[in-house]
Order: sequence, then C-alpha cells, then structure tokens
Amino acid sequence: MTAATSMSAPDGKSPLSHLWRVFWLQGVIPSNLLWAAALWALAQGMTELLLGLFVVLLLYTGWIIPAVWRAAPSARNPNYGVAARGLTVVWGLNTVLVVFFLTLQLVAQ
Repeated sequence: MTAATSMSAPDGKSPLSHLWRVFWLQGVIPSNLLWAAALWALAQGMTELLLGLFVVLLLYTGWIIPAVWRAAPSARNPNYGVAARGLTVVWGLNTVLVVFFLTLQLVAQ
C-alpha cells in the first residue's frame, strides 16, 4: 500500500479533490490577494501599479475560469462542480466589470 492509495477515498478519488485545490488554492485565495493589492494601489494613488494589477487580474481571470471548468468533474458531489463553475464565471464577470468601470473612472480624472 502506498501513501497515495492510503489517502484515497473508497471511490478512488482523493479526499481533497482536484476541484477543491483549483477552486480555493488557485482561484479564491490568489484572486482575493490580487484584489487586495489593487485596492491598496488605488488607495495610495499608484495608478501605474493599479493598471498593471488590472492586467494581471484580467489575464488571471482568463486562466482560472477554464481551469475550474476542467476540474469540476473531479468533485465527489456533482453539485459542487456546478456551483464552482457558476461562482467562478460570476466572479470573472464581476472582475471584468469592476476593472472596466474603475479604469473609466481613472481615465476621467
């Protein structure tokens, strides 16, 4: 028995599904850290840094949505996969809209 087989659930999936890792560790946590940095740059008036973070956020969003989409079938409960997909798409749409409107506000100043 290897460490990998001893950590497997009865259905052969790991206790922490691939979806869990992608959604939380690669999706939610980094996204919130990027938004915290963008908020800090906005509060400090660091426009160039803010615009750079917006570019990173948009690229990151374009990467994380398909990553979560591909990982969704690995969820032990299919409803978690559906929820993760929906939440990630909505979060991505929110990111695009907030970046767009904040950029418009910066251009108008």
